[in-house]
Amino acid sequence: MSPDLYGILGKPVGHSISPAFHNRVFALKGVQGIYCAWEKQEEELTDFFHAVRTLPIAGLSVTIPYKSKIAPFLDELTDRARLAGAVNTVFRRDRRLMGGNTDVDGLCIPLARRAGPVPRETLVLGAGGAARAVLAGLAELGLPRISVAARDKSKAEELIVAFSCSRRTSGPCPERPGEDRAGLASSTAFPANAPAYRALSWEERTDALADMEAPLVINATPLGMQGAFEGQCPLPDEAFELRARRTRRLSGDARDDALRPVFFDLVYTPRETRFLAAARARGFACIDGLAFFAAQAIGQLKAWTGAELALRDAEQILTDLKIVYK
Repeated sequence: MSPDLYGILGKPVGHSISPAFHNRVFALKGVQGIYCAWEKQEEELTDFFHAVRTLPIAGLSVTIPYKSKIAPFLDELTDRARLAGAVNTVFRRDRRLMGGNTDVDGLCIPLARRAGPVPRETLVLGAGGAARAVLAGLAELGLPRISVAARDKSKAEELIVAFSCSRRTSGPCPERPGEDRAGLASSTAFPANAPAYRALSWEERTDALADMEAPLVINATPLGMQGAFEGQCPLPDEAFELRARRTRRLSGDARDDALRPVFFDLVYTPRETRFLAAARARGFACIDGLAFFAAQAIGQLKAWTGAELALRDAEQILTDLKIVYK
């Protein structure tokens, strides 16, 4: 029997660890599949999805810049994908091409496994497709106060309005309750009380962070990613310093877990971004992009094949690939 084809769609994809990771997982789980990398221009998407429908392509990972652009090529979106306004996973169900979003798992699982108090406020840096998946995850976790900062404040305002509207019309799938393949139906119901949102300009993010109580800070921009954005940071040094002073003033010790901020970077290449290095240097808790990658990849495997993969096994694979997991 010929192996099924899987792969990552995006531009660029040369930095992606997905082919090495998923091919190792397929071998571990006995999946008859080959995972490739497909870098395509936007004008090539129509022909590409024609090939997806005619060739034995069983599943796709979707990355920048196409997560919010491929819905017209699909037959149906899951609840999570509709809520997030983005597709990071394409899988087949009954000859239909489905679009799902496991980036929500990438956020929720690392946060859920972290010991310590639940953050009281959240600052999301960026207002693109990744930020909307972040908002979907934060809503599932029930975090109460969320600020979104963008270079264009109107983009943050639009994101909050669009997300709030779609959230009111989303819910569990009545046909298959409890199923959670690529977010077909969330295993965690949304809290009855919606979070309190506010939009910030890019210039307001530093003072906002300084004033927050026990914040979770999430980089949902490509700043810091290997390539054109490498070495850049979504926060100035001043923001880290102001936050450190406030934490010390409140607790007398920057390492007091009840007040210490948590910094979460969705970027995983490189693993130690300037954003995380600056936070770690001041004693703040950090979650890196590989934790995000592992958790969302587990969801993709389940969507494509139905196979389960434990997070510890995903971590071991990353370690075996010389991507050392802390």
